Amino acid sequence: MSDLMVKKAAVIGAGISGLYTCLLLEKHGYTVDLFEKSSTIGGRMASENKSGFILDSGFHVLQTGYPLASSVFDYEKMGCKAFEPGALIIRPDKNKPKVWRFADPFRRPLKGILGVFSLFTTPLNLLRVGLLRMKLSRIKDADVFKQKSQTTLEFLRSRGFSESFIQSFFSPLFGGIFLESELRTDARMFRFVFKNMSRGNMVLPKEGISACPKQLFERLENTTLNLNSNVSLQSEIELINEGKSLSYQAIFKAFAPKKQPSRDVWTIHFAAPKSPLSSKYIMLNSALKSGNKLISHLAVPSDIQPSYAPENQALVTVTVIGEDAKKHDLTDGKSVEKSVIAELSTWFPKQISSWKTIDIQYIEAALPELSSQHFDNLNQSSNMNLCGDQTYHGSVEGALISAQRAVDEFLKNAA
Repeated sequence: MSDLMVKKAAVIGAGISGLYTCLLLEKHGYTVDLFEKSSTIGGRMASENKSGFILDSGFHVLQTGYPLASSVFDYEKMGCKAFEPGALIIRPDKNKPKVWRFADPFRRPLKGILGVFSLFTTPLNLLRVGLLRMKLSRIKDADVFKQKSQTTLEFLRSRGFSESFIQSFFSPLFGGIFLESELRTDARMFRFVFKNMSRGNMVLPKEGISACPKQLFERLENTTLNLNSNVSLQSEIELINEGKSLSYQAIFKAFAPKKQPSRDVWTIHFAAPKSPLSSKYIMLNSALKSGNKLISHLAVPSDIQPSYAPENQALVTVTVIGEDAKKHDLTDGKSVEKSVIAELSTWFPKQISSWKTIDIQYIEAALPELSSQHFDNLNQSSNMNLCGDQTYHGSVEGALISAQRAVDEFLKNAA
């Protein structure tokens, strides 16, 4: 076949959106050159092995409720296992911390009913959670983003939730998801995530979150991967790599521009002799807002996937939102670690002394900062050949949708 007959495209960026762009282009007969500036694929969905522990880059889970992600990834092949639906909520105290269990009453009816009597919050707040879940279940995902603009905090208040429940439950949970504890994220994004959390599970792959990009890459047949590549774009169809000019029918940019506003996060991984939790939930800090605390939530990935830790040890992962660290004037790993350990002594006063820090991670661009205007225009045509979660919304689902939209628009214009 002559060069004129070969359909060739380039993709810059080997994160989730870039890899999925390659897969979609291959399905339409394209041979793809994939360029990645780092030494590995996956972007933010990265994992490393350290001292026998699997450490994800930040605390990651997969949401099986996401429809496109569920059609793209084979969760069974990745050996995924689920967290319990719901959460543990802790009220820290150096003498006697208090823990409540907030189980999903739709999937764990008995535990959910018992939660009503735990006195963590009023039955009216729990009822409103159920009503919100039922209301959103009747709305299509695309229609969620057609609703009016308001912050998540404004939306929760409009639904009648008490301020104490918002601060003790929604702020640490969705603050940890959105990486901001003020709940300023557009309520349309909150509705989308809440809806999909309600219809699916939070799961972890056996070999870490990097199993997702690896699975996508393994499906590629006509893509050439170029790592450690510092390409220079010359036009929409031409780039220079290692001094050589290369031309394509299309070049897809699957990376965020340098000036893209973003949200940051600190993740501290600890090795513990045993899990501090008695069940497979994440643990939320009820005092995050009311007590001006630092930690949003804590998880024990090895409770879900024993492969995350060596035998007879547990991996404990703590999430600190970047802007909360700044509020406490914490700007380096050592100061964040010291403050986190001090705070954990009011969570697990009898256990924390036996924990050892494995890694302190700072992810500067963990999620894109997206305005309400961005969501106002979400369903309009995307920028030609540009993808990544910053072009749609900050989630795995958003990254995949962005790739699908970019390829669809290119094919439409090329027809």
